[in-house]
Amino acid sequence: MKKHTLVFLAFGCTFTALSAAQQSLGDAARAARKNKPPEPTTKVITNDDFGRPWTSVQPDSSDTAAKSDSDKDQDKPKEKKKTSAEEQAELDKQWREKIAAQNEKIALLERELDVLQRENRQRATNYYGDAGNRLRNPGKYADDDHKYRDDMASKQKEINDAKTELENMREEARKAGASGS
Repeated sequence: MKKHTLVFLAFGCTFTALSAAQQSLGDAARAARKNKPPEPTTKVITNDDFGRPWTSVQPDSSDTAAKSDSDKDQDKPKEKKKTSAEEQAELDKQWREKIAAQNEKIALLERELDVLQRENRQRATNYYGDAGNRLRNPGKYADDDHKYRDDMASKQKEINDAKTELENMREEARKAGASGS
Protein backbone atom coordinates (compact mmCIF):
# COMPACT_ATOMS: atom_id res chain seq x y z
CA MET A 1 0.00 0.00 0.00
CA LYS A 2 2.94 2.23 0.61
CA LYS A 3 3.92 1.84 -3.06
CA HIS A 4 0.49 3.04 -4.24
CA THR A 5 0.63 6.06 -2.03
CA LEU A 6 4.10 6.86 -3.24
CA VAL A 7 3.06 6.61 -6.92
CA PHE A 8 -0.01 8.73 -6.26
CA LEU A 9 2.05 11.35 -4.47
CA ALA A 10 4.62 11.45 -7.30
CA PHE A 11 1.87 11.82 -9.88
CA GLY A 12 0.23 14.64 -7.92
CA CYS A 13 3.50 16.55 -7.57
CA THR A 14 4.27 16.21 -11.27
CA PHE A 15 0.80 17.43 -12.28
CA THR A 16 1.01 20.42 -9.93
CA ALA A 17 4.44 21.37 -11.25
CA LEU A 18 3.28 21.14 -14.90
CA SER A 19 0.13 23.17 -14.34
CA ALA A 20 2.09 25.91 -12.59
CA ALA A 21 4.55 26.10 -15.48
CA GLN A 22 1.85 26.47 -18.17
CA GLN A 23 0.27 29.78 -19.22
CA SER A 24 -3.40 30.36 -18.69
CA LEU A 25 -5.59 30.17 -21.77
CA GLY A 26 -6.28 33.92 -21.65
CA ASP A 27 -2.55 34.73 -21.57
CA ALA A 28 -1.93 32.46 -24.56
CA ALA A 29 -4.75 34.16 -26.54
CA ARG A 30 -3.35 37.64 -25.80
CA ALA A 31 0.12 36.58 -26.92
CA ALA A 32 -1.28 35.08 -30.14
CA ARG A 33 -3.25 38.27 -30.87
CA LYS A 34 -0.11 40.38 -30.43
CA ASN A 35 1.84 38.19 -32.85
CA LYS A 36 -0.90 38.19 -35.50
CA PRO A 37 0.00 40.24 -38.62
CA PRO A 38 -2.30 43.17 -39.44
CA GLU A 39 -5.08 42.50 -41.96
CA PRO A 40 -4.29 43.63 -45.50
CA THR A 41 -6.26 46.55 -46.85
CA THR A 42 -8.51 45.79 -49.81
CA LYS A 43 -9.48 47.97 -52.74
CA VAL A 44 -12.92 47.70 -54.29
CA ILE A 45 -12.73 47.83 -58.09
CA THR A 46 -15.70 49.40 -59.84
CA ASN A 47 -16.64 49.92 -63.48
CA ASP A 48 -15.27 53.45 -63.25
CA ASP A 49 -11.78 52.00 -62.72
CA PHE A 50 -11.94 50.35 -66.14
CA GLY A 51 -13.24 53.33 -68.08
CA ARG A 52 -16.09 53.25 -70.53
CA PRO A 53 -16.32 50.05 -72.58
CA TRP A 54 -17.63 51.83 -75.69
CA THR A 55 -14.69 54.22 -76.07
CA SER A 56 -11.85 53.04 -78.21
CA VAL A 57 -8.21 53.98 -78.23
CA GLN A 58 -7.12 55.22 -81.61
CA PRO A 59 -3.58 54.50 -82.83
CA ASP A 60 -1.08 57.35 -83.20
CA SER A 61 -1.13 57.12 -87.00
CA SER A 62 -4.76 58.22 -87.14
CA ASP A 63 -4.37 61.38 -85.08
CA THR A 64 -5.41 63.50 -88.05
CA ALA A 65 -8.62 61.52 -88.48
CA ALA A 66 -9.32 61.89 -84.79
CA LYS A 67 -8.75 65.62 -84.97
CA SER A 68 -11.09 66.04 -87.91
CA ASP A 69 -13.78 64.10 -86.01
CA SER A 70 -13.25 66.27 -82.95
CA ASP A 71 -13.50 69.41 -85.10
CA LYS A 72 -16.89 68.17 -86.31
CA ASP A 73 -17.97 67.55 -82.73
CA GLN A 74 -17.13 71.13 -81.77
CA ASP A 75 -19.72 72.42 -84.25
CA LYS A 76 -22.47 70.38 -82.55
CA PRO A 77 -24.01 71.52 -79.27
CA LYS A 78 -22.53 69.55 -76.41
CA GLU A 79 -24.90 67.13 -74.74
CA LYS A 80 -24.96 66.64 -71.03
CA LYS A 81 -23.04 63.46 -70.32
CA LYS A 82 -24.89 60.90 -68.28
CA THR A 83 -23.33 59.38 -65.22
CA SER A 84 -22.82 55.67 -65.04
CA ALA A 85 -25.67 55.38 -62.53
CA GLU A 86 -28.07 57.14 -64.91
CA GLU A 87 -26.94 54.95 -67.80
CA GLN A 88 -27.41 51.84 -65.66
CA ALA A 89 -30.88 53.00 -64.62
CA GLU A 90 -31.84 53.64 -68.25
CA LEU A 91 -30.49 50.24 -69.32
CA ASP A 92 -32.39 48.54 -66.49
CA LYS A 93 -35.58 50.38 -67.45
CA GLN A 94 -35.30 49.35 -71.12
CA TRP A 95 -34.76 45.69 -70.24
CA ARG A 96 -37.55 45.73 -67.65
CA GLU A 97 -39.93 47.10 -70.30
CA LYS A 98 -38.90 44.43 -72.83
CA ILE A 99 -39.24 41.65 -70.28
CA ALA A 100 -42.58 43.00 -69.03
CA ALA A 101 -43.90 43.08 -72.60
CA GLN A 102 -42.80 39.47 -73.09
CA ASN A 103 -44.46 38.47 -69.81
CA GLU A 104 -47.68 40.13 -70.98
CA LYS A 105 -47.46 38.25 -74.27
CA ILE A 106 -47.09 34.96 -72.38
CA ALA A 107 -50.01 35.82 -70.11
CA LEU A 108 -52.19 36.63 -73.15
CA LEU A 109 -51.29 33.34 -74.84
CA GLU A 110 -52.06 31.42 -71.66
CA ARG A 111 -55.46 33.16 -71.37
CA GLU A 112 -56.20 32.28 -75.00
CA LEU A 113 -55.29 28.66 -74.27
CA ASP A 114 -57.56 28.67 -71.23
CA VAL A 115 -60.46 30.07 -73.27
CA LEU A 116 -59.85 27.45 -75.94
CA GLN A 117 -59.98 24.69 -73.32
CA ARG A 118 -63.20 26.06 -71.78
CA GLU A 119 -64.84 26.31 -75.21
CA ASN A 120 -63.89 22.70 -75.93
CA ARG A 121 -65.34 21.52 -72.62
CA GLN A 122 -68.54 23.43 -73.41
CA ARG A 123 -68.70 21.88 -76.88
CA ALA A 124 -68.14 18.39 -75.46
CA THR A 125 -70.84 18.94 -72.83
CA ASN A 126 -73.32 20.06 -75.49
CA TYR A 127 -72.41 17.18 -77.79
CA TYR A 128 -72.70 14.43 -75.18
CA GLY A 129 -75.75 16.01 -73.52
CA ASP A 130 -77.86 15.76 -76.69
CA ALA A 131 -78.25 12.19 -77.98
CA GLY A 132 -79.94 13.37 -81.17
CA ASN A 133 -76.99 15.63 -82.00
CA ARG A 134 -74.57 12.72 -81.55
CA LEU A 135 -76.61 10.58 -83.95
CA ARG A 136 -77.05 13.30 -86.59
CA ASN A 137 -73.46 14.62 -86.71
CA PRO A 138 -70.90 12.08 -85.48
CA GLY A 139 -68.34 13.16 -88.09
CA LYS A 140 -68.64 16.88 -87.28
CA TYR A 141 -67.64 16.35 -83.66
CA ALA A 142 -64.61 14.30 -84.74
CA ASP A 143 -63.56 17.05 -87.18
CA ASP A 144 -64.06 19.73 -84.50
CA ASP A 145 -62.11 17.66 -82.00
CA HIS A 146 -59.22 17.25 -84.48
CA LYS A 147 -59.21 21.01 -85.13
CA TYR A 148 -59.26 21.66 -81.37
CA ARG A 149 -56.27 19.39 -80.78
CA ASP A 150 -54.32 21.14 -83.56
CA ASP A 151 -55.20 24.56 -82.11
CA MET A 152 -54.16 23.40 -78.64
CA ALA A 153 -50.83 22.09 -79.92
CA SER A 154 -50.07 25.28 -81.84
CA LYS A 155 -51.07 27.50 -78.90
CA GLN A 156 -48.92 25.43 -76.52
CA LYS A 157 -46.01 25.70 -78.94
CA GLU A 158 -46.46 29.49 -79.06
CA ILE A 159 -46.41 29.62 -75.26
CA ASN A 160 -43.27 27.48 -75.08
CA ASP A 161 -41.56 29.63 -77.73
CA ALA A 162 -42.53 32.81 -75.88
CA LYS A 163 -41.15 31.42 -72.61
CA THR A 164 -37.92 30.43 -74.34
CA GLU A 165 -37.68 33.93 -75.79
CA LEU A 166 -38.25 35.37 -72.30
CA GLU A 167 -35.39 33.29 -70.90
CA ASN A 168 -33.17 34.43 -73.79
CA MET A 169 -34.12 38.05 -73.06
CA ARG A 170 -33.20 37.64 -69.42
CA GLU A 171 -29.86 36.14 -70.40
CA GLU A 172 -29.20 38.99 -72.86
CA ALA A 173 -30.10 41.52 -70.16
CA ARG A 174 -27.69 39.84 -67.77
CA LYS A 175 -24.92 39.91 -70.39
CA ALA A 176 -25.68 43.55 -71.19
CA GLY A 177 -25.17 44.42 -67.54
CA ALA A 178 -28.74 45.10 -66.51
CA SER A 179 -29.34 44.52 -62.84
CA GLY A 180 -31.86 41.95 -61.52
CA SER A 181 -34.73 41.96 -64.01
